[in-house]
Amino acid sequence: MVGVAQFLREAPSGSLMARIPRRHVPHLTGATTLVTALALTMGPVAPAAGAPVPGGAGSDPTPASTPADTTPSPTPTSDRSGTAPPSTAPSTPTPTSDSSPSPTSGTTSDGTPGTTTPSGTDRGGAAASAALEQQQEAVDDVTAELDAKKQDIPDELAPSVDRLTDALVAVSDPRTPPQQRDGTVRSAQRVAAALDAIADPATPGAVRAQLTGLVRQVASALDAASRPGTPTEDARLRTLVVARTTSVLRLVADQDAPPDVTSDLVDTAHHLLSPRQGAAATADPSAPPSASSGAAAHESAESLHEATAVETASDPNTSDGRRKELAESAHQAGSSPPGDPGAKEKRDRMERDVKKAVQDQGLPDEPLGKAAELCTNSVFEAVPDATLAEDLRHLVPAAWDSEGVRDFWKSEEAANDTLDVYAQLRNEKIAESALAIRRMIPGLADSLPADELYHSLGLHARDCLRAAVLLDSEAGVESGNWLSAAQEV
Repeated sequence: MVGVAQFLREAPSGSLMARIPRRHVPHLTGATTLVTALALTMGPVAPAAGAPVPGGAGSDPTPASTPADTTPSPTPTSDRSGTAPPSTAPSTPTPTSDSSPSPTSGTTSDGTPGTTTPSGTDRGGAAASAALEQQQEAVDDVTAELDAKKQDIPDELAPSVDRLTDALVAVSDPRTPPQQRDGTVRSAQRVAAALDAIADPATPGAVRAQLTGLVRQVASALDAASRPGTPTEDARLRTLVVARTTSVLRLVADQDAPPDVTSDLVDTAHHLLSPRQGAAATADPSAPPSASSGAAAHESAESLHEATAVETASDPNTSDGRRKELAESAHQAGSSPPGDPGAKEKRDRMERDVKKAVQDQGLPDEPLGKAAELCTNSVFEAVPDATLAEDLRHLVPAAWDSEGVRDFWKSEEAANDTLDVYAQLRNEKIAESALAIRRMIPGLADSLPADELYHSLGLHARDCLRAAVLLDSEAGVESGNWLSAAQEV
């Protein structure tokens, strides 16, 4: 049981289309597709330093080594069934680096008027290539681990493990937004550790039953999110909700909470992992598309906030008292029936409980570069890419703005004043550019004001507030209303 606890205790981190029948493919088909495509497109890549889920909000990315810069002609990639896609399919993503962005005029985020030039790093796609290879290694590793553990788990759970590895194969498609791939890997890693507890003869039967039920739902939810044709934003949000919800697996396996608290959190997790219902599923088909999409977006935001409450309550550093409060309020908010006149009051209570639990832990003792990295990654996860594209358009390279960003993926600390930021553009290329922290953090504060910070980011709100404090003290730069929020902690 000690191994399970250590493995799961990582730092914190509308309607679906009809299922398209699967064909039987080897579990590593997607991995081979992506690695082959990258090799043919970019040339040989040097091995990168290992990390479970590179770049996600729930992990600390490791700088990757630099590959050789060769660019043979690209080769079409295989689709999920293993056959070549039609000529109209998006091309394989090609890492790119924006070295000469066009200047943009206006006012910078730190209030300085005039012309600004987003900084870029000309590494010939090396950084993006290494980041993609490191991410795919994580996919391959957890897929192999799940396959190996099938022999130790109950036979009735094997189909769920197969479904989860199918989802990992699906997100290995180079066209999958890398952020969705990160979330799928993070959830799969937690499931892999939960399987150890399920297979352990010393695990109480009630605990094993809770874990088994959750694993089945996680596999089904990720399988649904990875199906071809699922809208990108829907898949992104669904994967994020699942990733945050799976944090409860560690708490259940370690038996870290009283049975009533665990029961409330598990019930909320079941609700979050169940097939989508409510606003998105019951919307009036005759209603205007904008009304239906608005209802679905509202439901998705509520699910994300509930998942944040579960993740915060499951954190080992959350006090027993705060965990009990959160478990109760999240359960009440999640089980509120449609039309409940008290629903808003229940959700407000849950959000207040999240804020109190996060504030209790104080601001982290970390330098500006690390705080900015963790903050940026968590905001990239929680805020729609369209919102980020609008709020960050004045500081990203001109090529990103003109081509359009499909997925703001992640950032890595390059220096105490600079972040290497990665994004998937709408032409499927993975781009990387160095951006100044003194401009990035204020831009993110525009996208996510302080009154939304806690229930959107959970414990990673602390990283954003820490970055705001350091920017103010070290550079005299304000980050929206984040600084005033930090002074309350």
